[in-house]
Amino acid sequence: MSVVPVDVDPEDGGPVWAPPRGSSLVPGQLAWARLATGHHCESWLCWSAELWVPTLVKLARPGWSRPRWTRALGREARALRPVPHPAFPRLLADRSRTDQPHLVLEFLEGRALDQTLDADGSLSGQDAARLGVGLLAAVRALHRSGSAHLDLCPDNIVLVGGRVHVVDLGSSRRLGQVLRRGELVGTEEFVAPELAAAAGGPVTPAMDVYGIGATLRTALAADVVDDELHAVLEALTDPDPARRPPVDHALALLIRHTGRGPARSWPRWADKELVVGSPSRRRRVRPVSRGVDVAGPGA
Repeated sequence: MSVVPVDVDPEDGGPVWAPPRGSSLVPGQLAWARLATGHHCESWLCWSAELWVPTLVKLARPGWSRPRWTRALGREARALRPVPHPAFPRLLADRSRTDQPHLVLEFLEGRALDQTLDADGSLSGQDAARLGVGLLAAVRALHRSGSAHLDLCPDNIVLVGGRVHVVDLGSSRRLGQVLRRGELVGTEEFVAPELAAAAGGPVTPAMDVYGIGATLRTALAADVVDDELHAVLEALTDPDPARRPPVDHALALLIRHTGRGPARSWPRWADKELVVGSPSRRRRVRPVSRGVDVAGPGA
């Protein structure tokens, strides 16, 4: 096994991997460019000679290979493995329990939402609603597989060819898992209040609903005049998790604001499949306005 050179990160002074371009970063993955450096892990763009495609490799920084420092890699692998939705990157290899803990993921070639907003400006009401529909559809699939993301924010949303992708599941937890008191999860300004308080308690879908709502409120242009859309976003970010609409309900509410035309990537006749509640309680979703309680069944 070849030895990967190590350098010093100029930002935090800690060690980072410094492989020459084209050399092996981890077995089967040739280093191309470092994309990001976190406290415990690095993200690299690599080339897989076996698959003949670019890949994303997340690996522990030098000296940070103990299990307690690589838990985020394991959480991401466990969350990605069962979820079938194409909005999430495919897990190509889980090597989180090796001497050089790492994951190999599908590389999504696109800009993060925060970069898009910086470059192109804020979103119209219809564009924000379409973004929300894509995020809710992805999160619905994640929840059905048994996990919650818990760190939905503009940094962790990638736009590829106009389609929404959700990345960085290192903070994910199983639904119902009880967080320890004092356990901090998520990104400031986008994390649900019950998570920000670090009071402990079970992980719920409502935590991701808040993250989506907070992201959409940040992305929405300040001059958008749409009282009903604003009311939906207020509901998604209600401080009381019991009053936030369930994911299916939120999806049905937002889709009313997505407009028509080619920017809407699904046929209008599919909207009839958006229902609230169980199949035995199928009902159409009523419009929402300010002051109207949009919490869904069982909220």
